[in-house]
Amino acid sequence: MKAENKQYAVIGLGRFGLTVCEELHQYGSQVLAIDINEERVKKATDFVSTAVVANCANEETIAELKLDEYDMVMVAIGSDINASILTTLVLKEAGVKTVWVKANDKFHAKILTKIGADHIILPERDMGIRVARKMLDRRVFEFHQLGSGLAMTEIVIGGQNMGKTLGQLDFCQMSDVKILALKRGPEIESAPEHSKILEIGDILIIVGPEDKLAKKIRSL
Repeated sequence: MKAENKQYAVIGLGRFGLTVCEELHQYGSQVLAIDINEERVKKATDFVSTAVVANCANEETIAELKLDEYDMVMVAIGSDINASILTTLVLKEAGVKTVWVKANDKFHAKILTKIGADHIILPERDMGIRVARKMLDRRVFEFHQLGSGLAMTEIVIGGQNMGKTLGQLDFCQMSDVKILALKRGPEIESAPEHSKILEIGDILIIVGPEDKLAKKIRSL
């Protein structure tokens, strides 16, 4: 994953926001970290491009920081729902390209949807879904909802499919499901050929309609 040319801003530097900042930084992204708490801002200075103390719930701050020039802004404000909603609204009215927001509950998420948030994260709910899916099938490493009914998943190949070609898997017979890559040990092969012979432990990275992926996972 390459994100060197992408610019991100994260507003709210609690545990969730700091984790987002650190992960983006590890992939080479330019990250602007923002919070009204000076101590939290200091924590982010080791792994972001810029960290500032600011209140993004007003238009002047958004304009001064030029957040409309960023590729994506994450609103990760924690317990202050009013600040989260107001910040999201101001960002959208300022013309910010893409705004992702952490929501505390379904009611919070509903309001964020109505004011134009581009993507909403419910951390506890999303993590619960991922854990349940792993409990149901240990062959599934990750299952990420991408929005618009799409999802991406990582699946490990077991003995049942050892020696088969990639093209023999049910996934490869579906026009709207794509195999993005195959991981074998430390090597990653992008867009592998359908003639690729599968080995135990191979990991397939697949993207497609969430409902179809969920149904087809059991076929492996």
